[in-house]
Amino acid sequence: MEDLIGRSFGGYELKELVGAGGMASIYKAFDEKLSRWVAIKVLPIMASGDNEEKMLARFRQEAQAIAALRHPNILTIYGYGEDRDGGWAYIIMEFVPKGSLEKMMQPNEPFSWEEALTIIIPVSKALAFAHKQGVIHRDIKPANILMLREDVPLLADFGLAKMQHSTTPNLTMPGQVLGTMAYAAPEQIQESTAIDGRADIYSLGIVLYHLLTGKLPFQGQTPFDFLMARLTDPPIPLLTANPRVSPVFVPILDKALAQEPGDRYQTMEEFSQALLEARYELSGSFSTQPPPSRQRPKKEEITSLIDTDEINSLQEVKVRLKLPASGKEISTAGRTELIIGRTHKDSKPDIDLGPYGGSQAGVSRLHSKLVRQGDDWSVEDLGSTNGTFINGAKVAPHQKKKIKNGDVIRVGQIELEFHADISK
Repeated sequence: MEDLIGRSFGGYELKELVGAGGMASIYKAFDEKLSRWVAIKVLPIMASGDNEEKMLARFRQEAQAIAALRHPNILTIYGYGEDRDGGWAYIIMEFVPKGSLEKMMQPNEPFSWEEALTIIIPVSKALAFAHKQGVIHRDIKPANILMLREDVPLLADFGLAKMQHSTTPNLTMPGQVLGTMAYAAPEQIQESTAIDGRADIYSLGIVLYHLLTGKLPFQGQTPFDFLMARLTDPPIPLLTANPRVSPVFVPILDKALAQEPGDRYQTMEEFSQALLEARYELSGSFSTQPPPSRQRPKKEEITSLIDTDEINSLQEVKVRLKLPASGKEISTAGRTELIIGRTHKDSKPDIDLGPYGGSQAGVSRLHSKLVRQGDDWSVEDLGSTNGTFINGAKVAPHQKKKIKNGDVIRVGQIELEFHADISK
């Protein structure tokens, strides 16, 4: 592909080549009007032919897929264009200077479980959202997970995405294996026509396995052996690959990496929920971001002064949640974070709405969280199925909204009137 530095596409001058793969290349360009860098993915429009037309149609489809998916963990697209005279098609996208997750990974150097889940849980939420819109990614791999920050992944490259409800004909070329070989699901290798969201679950499972162990779950002497291993052999046991990994991940990855799609999690929401429950089991928190490190003063540096935040943390706080429908009240004290949900097996939230009809009212097992900071309280939705609302306004998933005494929190279909009392 020719060097395009200095050429302009859509009013943006290409400044630097930052990536290339397959038929397209990605350039860094500067948006003079908005004073920001953008990424421009450029595809040559070749001479007419069936394969070339499919390539262009897939490129258009990638732009349409990303444009239709507005989610905080999916790469933002700014525009699409075709220069028929010059022989180019291009997508203008958000520029992510930190690059991909692949660049952060080193052979035999596992991530901690905290680091791994900080990346995988938001990606699972993004994929669950895409699946609900009828978009199957089909190419989940570390190179397609960009890192805006260390704790903010962005799902990218929908070039192989499948629109489940589209009338567009199949754009796969004969003999082509969709997805990078190392992360592709067995049904992708077999070129099955019945590929659905469970293929993305399998691929994301391999990414999680790779992060936790520093290795891939299959081996082979040749590329063909490596490719066929997942059709004939089970994955290398997680604790064999890395004995230091918590056993909590064993059943999760065994299910995600099941050879038959019917034996896996059946939806990305189920997989995401299992990961959230693993986080809670390991840390007692459902937060999708790692807690900031606190630097405690050395013994000799401790003074007699106590700041306001420390005083607040020592004050007894009683949270009361009134159920207007029944007149009942749920109360708890002494906690700065409270998980609202319903009990499932060994997972018990701080505020269990199961006895109040939570299951029938659409309350998720890990539905939402109350968080105290100083004298302020906020509510965070934990990616629940039926949403969290404050005074009728929906709370965006994984975003905190401040609340005050008397506000009504709706969890599924259960209303809770919030009150927090501080004992001086």
